[in-house]
Amino acid sequence: MSRAQPASRKRANDPLLEPFEIKKVRFKNRIMSTSHASTLDDGGITGERYQRYHEEKAKGGLALTMFGGSSMVAPDSSWGGGQVSVAYDNVIPHLQQFSSRIHRHGCLIMCQISHLGRRADALSMHWLPTLGPSAIRERRHRSFPREMDEHDIARIIKEYAAAAKRCKEGGLDGVESCTGGHLIGQFFSPRTNRRTDKWGGSTENRARFGLMVHEAIRKAVGDDFLVGVRFVVDEGSEEGSPDNIDFEECLRIARLFEREGQIDFFNCIF
Repeated sequence: MSRAQPASRKRANDPLLEPFEIKKVRFKNRIMSTSHASTLDDGGITGERYQRYHEEKAKGGLALTMFGGSSMVAPDSSWGGGQVSVAYDNVIPHLQQFSSRIHRHGCLIMCQISHLGRRADALSMHWLPTLGPSAIRERRHRSFPREMDEHDIARIIKEYAAAAKRCKEGGLDGVESCTGGHLIGQFFSPRTNRRTDKWGGSTENRARFGLMVHEAIRKAVGDDFLVGVRFVVDEGSEEGSPDNIDFEECLRIARLFEREGQIDFFNCIF
């Protein structure tokens, strides 16, 4: 009868505990905390409570803590309270303190950045209009967004890049964008994108906005900063629409991102 392996040997053989690298960034294991809205922010700032929350996880041995579920890249991307903002330079000193605090424990730190598009709430944005690829009602708050024009598109692409640069200046190891249900994903999906110009129609056109966002981010942060995408692999029957993008089209969009070479990883939602 063979004896059970000691716990220490089992841990040594556990692939979850093996280190790996993306570019030159080393992850001490394969365990991370994904981004989420903890509502511990101080008016959009990562203050003491917020930092301590993530520091406790870093002390526990994580390789990466990803903070800021849907951190807003622009003032017209708010759902209300509990959302981190990386839309202004005043966040940089707080991020510098935050990143130093996490790095002390051998843990990496990244931020999820996003524009909510039609899911933003005008009531929480001093009546700034919500924006979307097309003027299709958002079920979350039953408001109609204003269809984005070329100026809106160019502005928000720049704001993504500026937000990512602030994260780099704050000492973070990388950022990820959020696609599913948010503005980039709204451009992806024919359910929310009915445009007939270069931003709508074919898969390539609907992916154009997201690709240009990440091209701008990469130019802003350089090659030594990790950039990823929180990516929905299959919209399935979300909201009961036959226009949702299925697995095969999601895969085609992912291959477009891979071909362009501006991102380092996908963080996938199945």
